[in-house]
Amino acid sequence: MNKHLRAVCMDIEKGQELDRSLPVFINQLINLYSQYAEVKFTIHYYTFYEYYTETFPNGWEEDGLLEEFNLLLKEYFLGGEAGSKTEEGIARLHTLRNSCIQKMQVLTAYTDIFQVYEYVLNRIEHRFKEAEKEPSAEEFVQSAMAYIFDTQDNVVVNGKIKEVLGQLPIRMTKQRYFELLKSSISLYKDGDKSALDSFLYMIKTCSMLYGTEEMKEYPYLLNLRKEFAGEKYKEITKERYEELTKLLEVSAVYINTRVDFYFGLQECINDLYVMLLSSPYIYMEGGYKLENLKGEMKYLILPQDMDKLRDIIGGVNNKFLARGVEPLGEEMEEKLSYTEGKQETLIEELSKLEAYLPEVKGRYGDLIEGLMLGPVFNSVLLSEKLLSSSLFIDLEKADKEEKVQEEDITKTQEEVLNELSSLFSESERAVTRAIMANTLSKLPVFFKNQSEMKEYIESSLEQCQDQAEKTACIHIIQSFFDN
Repeated sequence: MNKHLRAVCMDIEKGQELDRSLPVFINQLINLYSQYAEVKFTIHYYTFYEYYTETFPNGWEEDGLLEEFNLLLKEYFLGGEAGSKTEEGIARLHTLRNSCIQKMQVLTAYTDIFQVYEYVLNRIEHRFKEAEKEPSAEEFVQSAMAYIFDTQDNVVVNGKIKEVLGQLPIRMTKQRYFELLKSSISLYKDGDKSALDSFLYMIKTCSMLYGTEEMKEYPYLLNLRKEFAGEKYKEITKERYEELTKLLEVSAVYINTRVDFYFGLQECINDLYVMLLSSPYIYMEGGYKLENLKGEMKYLILPQDMDKLRDIIGGVNNKFLARGVEPLGEEMEEKLSYTEGKQETLIEELSKLEAYLPEVKGRYGDLIEGLMLGPVFNSVLLSEKLLSSSLFIDLEKADKEEKVQEEDITKTQEEVLNELSSLFSESERAVTRAIMANTLSKLPVFFKNQSEMKEYIESSLEQCQDQAEKTACIHIIQSFFDN
């Protein structure tokens, strides 16, 4: 951060010269976001093309979304951005972004569904193997406790407790399980409504309760789910076990390939979103042209150098729209070398300015509107979200959260417990236990001390009369120690 900008930030902290310092601060941020997004996009877009052509040389069912993105890029960015045309491009890109989020939610739901059945199959595996020598229960409990509490970091300890809890044999009564679930939901009283909604979404996905019409868009996964749901696991043969295990492996590849695609596409969408948001405001500093500042606030990437990035982006875009699978070539690779070190330089400068953003947002919202900086500042706030590590962040989430009331807690508890009760009544015991294990590992830790944790592990093993299940649980948890 140069001397001039440091003085601007100090004025903002002190509440001085705000009619001058706020425009400079906001416009510098939007410029940095624009440049950072364009450098990131250039790299992401290039690597996404390479990934796509290597993974799907003959195309696949998601080509429509990808083509729509590439046409948006060509029309609203490479074709020149201005005024209402940019607003139209942002609106279309926003719709496309939401489509990707919906797809990811469906794929996440299917991932959790098949994890439940993987849990079931893991505990069947040792039915078809020769008995192996195991540590005594006492030795295992001691090893598990040593693994969990080998650090003073409570966050790490809690993570390990949940990890172990999710793999132990479940011999808890449904009543006790429901009590723990209700207690966890009640913790959200007086908190933000969005936090409760996120918790409810997580519980529904990991318990197979989540379901939308969009899940029918993946008939292969839908039919596979029905096949697993209709299986009699208590009577399963070795041949059928092996067949289902292979189907799980295939489903994992199927899902992971699509998840990778949507991660790559969403990265590109978020970067382009920032590029469009910032386009009406770039190359200005506090309402003055850059050259009038006599070099005090130079761009880290000069406008004429941005043409090098556009050249790369345009080249990749042409390849995508031509539906070719040819490699990008050495010449394009050489051009990409221009981006080396640029991201690191920009993010370093950005992080210094972003440190002041919460204070500007909290203290000067009304003044920013009064200075006619509302639209550009809103673009800054959206850009911060879009360039964060949360690729699928909700852009519509309100800043001032609605608080959770007692009736919200009661309604959520009744909804979840009723749906789970219905699901349990239709499921085999092995599937019910898998769902309970999967959800328990997502709840806040409910043990008061180490003694309670130890007693739970001992009781869980002692009450498990299925030797194959017990062996599987011990082996899985022991793998945590080794890793």
